[in-house]
Amino acid sequence: MPSSFFGLTVAYSGLNASQASINTTANNISNVQTKGYSKQVVNLTASSALRCYQRYGSTGTGVTQLRDEYYDEKYWNNQATLGLYEKKLYYMEQIQNYYTDGTFSTTTSSGFSTIYAKMFNALDAVKTNAGSSASRNEFLSTAGELCTYFNSTAQQLQSLQTSINDEIKTTVDNVNSIAKKISMLNKQINIIEMEGGHANELRDQRATLVDELSKIVP
Repeated sequence: MPSSFFGLTVAYSGLNASQASINTTANNISNVQTKGYSKQVVNLTASSALRCYQRYGSTGTGVTQLRDEYYDEKYWNNQATLGLYEKKLYYMEQIQNYYTDGTFSTTTSSGFSTIYAKMFNALDAVKTNAGSSASRNEFLSTAGELCTYFNSTAQQLQSLQTSINDEIKTTVDNVNSIAKKISMLNKQINIIEMEGGHANELRDQRATLVDELSKIVP
């Protein structure tokens, strides 16, 4: 014979399920602008059959994230490639500006092509009018300008190399910092979920950190 509290137990179970759904919906709405937040859904499942003089089944109140490990893995792998080529593109553009003429770059200074052409035009003038001191002086001036350009470019490249070395050190420190944060989150997630809880928000924080880390290292 069913317990006299059978109907109350069913009602209580239904209220719990509805309350979990309302709370989860409110949580999703309140975090719609939160970076890295994953939408959560309530797992509603049928409870175990109730029998007399037995412990009644409880309502399924589990809340899970709508994340897919397969697509997370794909995203992280592609982020690593994207980060690599974005960084290469950034520094190649820096180097390109050292060699490109001002009409094609963000600077207004003359580039290699212009300075080189000026020197050989002056050299042609010397060949056709070798006795002119003005032509010889013009050639010497343009040759000096080309040497100055080479020295300036060498200094800029050395400065860029120093900047890259500094960035590497900073990036290594950043990687170590992110790794420590992920390690701390792993411990917190384990503690909560071993007790039967759901660490969805902590998992979101960890996924956001892995997103950031995946753009630096594979």
